[in-house]
Amino acid sequence: MVFILLSCSMQERSSENPFELIAHAGGVVDSCIYTNSREALEQSFEKGYKYIEFDLLFTSDSVLVAAHSWDNFNKMTGFAHWGDSVPSYNDFITRKILGRYTPVSAAEINAFFELHDGLFLVTDKISNPEILQRNFPRLKERMVVEAFSFQDYSVLKNDGYFRVLYSCMAQDLNTTLFGSGNQYIESIDWIALHTTAFNNPMFKSIKDIKRFNIALFTVDDTSHIPAEYRDVVKMVYTNYIEP
Repeated sequence: MVFILLSCSMQERSSENPFELIAHAGGVVDSCIYTNSREALEQSFEKGYKYIEFDLLFTSDSVLVAAHSWDNFNKMTGFAHWGDSVPSYNDFITRKILGRYTPVSAAEINAFFELHDGLFLVTDKISNPEILQRNFPRLKERMVVEAFSFQDYSVLKNDGYFRVLYSCMAQDLNTTLFGSGNQYIESIDWIALHTTAFNNPMFKSIKDIKRFNIALFTVDDTSHIPAEYRDVVKMVYTNYIEP
């Protein structure tokens, strides 16, 4: 119950939205966040979000579905005692998130986006080009992918995905950006950056290497973005800022 209250807590909304807004984890539904649910997707679409993000994970029987983490999903569906155990697809799809919201598979997400031209799918957790192509075969020109390796970034960019974000959590980040010769930097246009990076000396130096376009997560008050970054922050993942 405590988790539900935290997940559905209201926060002050800002009407300032000079950036491209990404509805985080499917978007807010009835003031609840991180649901990655069917209802969140539908409400985000109705509110007019152009970009909607989903976290993607595999079930124990290898079906791609939307969930922020298995620990989070188990807590939000009344199975906190499962910890981070991975459910089967049948178990996943028959649960209710916070007692009332509907989990969705990648196939259902794909079908929704194919029905709505002009809507862009933003992905997190998985950036393997083969997996994305297999699950979203006709959406690449309307997909924003957070890439967790420079190899994935390069392949996805060359394959014609609409926008590829090199993740600040990529395992090869240090060698790619700060390694000898910096030979890969010029090919990187976009970086997905967490707000904590503004206080991190390593990430502060990123803007001195190159003025990358930044997709910033997670932002619910754009006035908190430092002035020296405001010209390069082009997209923001948000829970509460509405279009």
